[in-house]
Amino acid sequence: MVVSVFFMNLNNALLKWLSGMYPASQIIFMRSTVMILIVLLMVPLFSSFSILKPSNNSGHWYRGVLNLLNGIFFVLAVTYLPLAETVALTFAAPLFLTALAIPFLGERVGWRRWMAVSFGFLGILIVARPIGGALQLAMLFPLIAALTGAMRDIVTRKLTAEESSLSIFFTSSLISVGGSLLASLLDGEPFNWVMPGFHDTVLVVLTGLCVAAGHYLMIETFRFAEAKIVAPFRYTGIVWATILGFIVWGQLPDKFVVLGVLIIIASGLYILHRQRLLSEVKSP
Repeated sequence: MVVSVFFMNLNNALLKWLSGMYPASQIIFMRSTVMILIVLLMVPLFSSFSILKPSNNSGHWYRGVLNLLNGIFFVLAVTYLPLAETVALTFAAPLFLTALAIPFLGERVGWRRWMAVSFGFLGILIVARPIGGALQLAMLFPLIAALTGAMRDIVTRKLTAEESSLSIFFTSSLISVGGSLLASLLDGEPFNWVMPGFHDTVLVVLTGLCVAAGHYLMIETFRFAEAKIVAPFRYTGIVWATILGFIVWGQLPDKFVVLGVLIIIASGLYILHRQRLLSEVKSP
């Protein structure tokens, strides 16, 4: 999971660089196309092309749509926000899942986890500092990306029980290609698409390679370990994001962002701790 997080944050840095020159839908379209080609090149090395055929069609659709939304909103986030702040706000995923556990999963959430959720949202407010203006409104993008990403991971965990990693990766990439193209058509963006030069084409290929490596390792991680066990390692992403943000753009998170991140991480880890304790009590 740690290596997966590194590749995903390297991809995030590349997306931020490209977002200054290309629409979000074009970036997702180009990157997903590269990922499809990567899968098609990988399949002969591991198996036959029959491995790409899904058996749980609805599950693949759910994951693909959630993955598309996650990608679009994350690209929008890094377009307007520093990389470290964007990654920090995506750590809100465990908070959203806990808050939505009652209406969507019928789960009973105790007062301790509600306190942790409230504490975590306080951290989000400290990072976002919602005092008005476009910059603060843009902080909704990583929060939506956090929600869709968390829901995608739940579906991923269920799919790995019956689907190959390459199949999951391939169908999600296909849906991202079609969905990003449809979104751009509805918005009239294809007429504003920019033909990438050689340098940018190399960067797009690198984003595809990073996402391919990151998602494949993430899917394999969920295959062999429960999400509640590996989830804490995702918080190493803030370290990679801070390093890359400083090296490329000279950006460092201020004291409010650092404080908010610490609060969000602390609340998220406590929620995972409580969930682990409750699952141990329920298990025979």
